[in-house]
Amino acid sequence: MPSQQCFEGSGSTILSDMADRVQSEAQLAFKDPANRRDLTFAVIPTTSLEVISHQRKSSESHVKRLVDSVGRVGFLAPLVVVEREDGGGYLVIDGQHRLLAAKELGLRRLPAVIAPRSAARRMLSLNVEKEPNIRERSAVALAIYQDIAAKQPSMAEDDEEVVDSIQQAHYVTLGFAYAQFGRLAGSSYEPILRKCDGFMDQPVADCLPIREGRAEKVVEAHRLVRSVTDQLKELGAWHEYVGAQIIAYANPLRRARKQHTFDDTFDKMIAKLHELEQEPKKALGGGG
Repeated sequence: MPSQQCFEGSGSTILSDMADRVQSEAQLAFKDPANRRDLTFAVIPTTSLEVISHQRKSSESHVKRLVDSVGRVGFLAPLVVVEREDGGGYLVIDGQHRLLAAKELGLRRLPAVIAPRSAARRMLSLNVEKEPNIRERSAVALAIYQDIAAKQPSMAEDDEEVVDSIQQAHYVTLGFAYAQFGRLAGSSYEPILRKCDGFMDQPVADCLPIREGRAEKVVEAHRLVRSVTDQLKELGAWHEYVGAQIIAYANPLRRARKQHTFDDTFDKMIAKLHELEQEPKKALGGGG
């Protein structure tokens, strides 16, 4: 077992102290200054590091910028990792772009803070190295949700750990919807989903098929919006914001302030969109 020494103090002091001792000590223990959790600093071989599967897709342009930055000033920001459940290495939960840049530069060992596994899900949803768009947030939320369903199926969907990890319940619904229809304009439906798609007080395993069903309704609504849009194009009535205008016309919650049920909301919206398929120009009149 590698020797450990405990450090307390400011982040910069801790990292400076660790850097001075890293040649002689493989691991150094310290306390999280905010929550007093036990953390460990280590220098880990890149061959023992891999990005956690829940992480969003990497950006090639961001990796290139980091390659240039690390080449000029060095690798100064440690990764945040958790130990694999099988003990065979570490999963990177913050720093996937830094890891990819380091591999491009041929670096063999990297500084890392080893966090407890319980922090992994929460950190992924708060990782703001680059502001994620709705598709990326939904993909991460869905991956975390499916992981919980597989490993802790009896956990309630409105449990604090699920809520903290996913942040918004409708991200999971949209994650399923994107998987069904990749060209979905998720941001167009988010204002509606915020008012009707909250966390449920049932086990995640029971909620998962419900969310898949909700995603199917979102996709159905989107296909109908596209159908009405295509008809308006044929009529020469298309404009850049016609999709948003169609959704606004069919939205049953435009003036609603209270939370509504998902099924009632989307059943009404889908019915309205079917009406528009028969008379598409109604969407341009403003009244719903």
